[in-house]
Amino acid sequence: MRKSILIVCILMLLFPCNTLAQSQLEITFLDVGKADAIVLQSEEKTVLIDTGKNKAGNLILSYLENHQITKIDLMIITHFDKDHVGGADRVLYGIDVDQVFIPDYFSDSKQFVEFMAAVEDTQTPCTKIKENITFDLGEMVFSIDVANQTYYGEDEENDFSLVTGVNFQNTNILFAGDAENPRLKELLQEQIGEFDVLKVPHHGVKEKKSGDFFRMIHPGIAIITSDAENPEDPEIVDMLKDMDTEVFLTRLGTVSLISDGNHWTAHQEGTNSD
Repeated sequence: MRKSILIVCILMLLFPCNTLAQSQLEITFLDVGKADAIVLQSEEKTVLIDTGKNKAGNLILSYLENHQITKIDLMIITHFDKDHVGGADRVLYGIDVDQVFIPDYFSDSKQFVEFMAAVEDTQTPCTKIKENITFDLGEMVFSIDVANQTYYGEDEENDFSLVTGVNFQNTNILFAGDAENPRLKELLQEQIGEFDVLKVPHHGVKEKKSGDFFRMIHPGIAIITSDAENPEDPEIVDMLKDMDTEVFLTRLGTVSLISDGNHWTAHQEGTNSD
């Protein structure tokens, strides 16, 4: 009997039982106005996609502290508009970040300069993603799609957005940054395929290729990051709902999604949806 107990104890040490947190992916779309700040958590790995505007930095840090998260394994800045990179410097100064991924172009905006200064001050490894890549981080499999062109027009940064797909077991989600029509055309040509969940590009602004893009992705759930002063285009919502897509708007509150590896559960404002 003692020998059996000893074997069981050794096995438990070598192969610990998965907790619920280790077998699920939670994604939180923070309510930070017409801006993106998205936290992914799985198997003790934390990823932050974009950091909202300047004031969002403290909100992100408060969220991480409240969830007892002490380190970010990867920060992805999709592009350098102030509503995506604005809070990055505050986050870098406030919590350990193992790695930062950024697109391969230059900006002279105040927010970008402050962000890069924080990268240097904190000696955080920062990598320009110059070609499509796929990699594992814990149970998550990431696929990052880069812009195909080096010029999209004067003052046009949205189409440089890193578009990130995340696969978790039998579920997947696409974060489309602020992709506008030229970038949507690229993604359609690449036939990136279907995704269960879509972070709608460019805060729900309608583009000529929006319908074609939605039909290719064919999401069951869509999240639009907008606010009352800059609401999403009603046509975008109608397009998605006509496809039986469940649409969530962060202007109505923070949205949380949980995948158990086979299906998604969405939560907002006290409402649950499977």
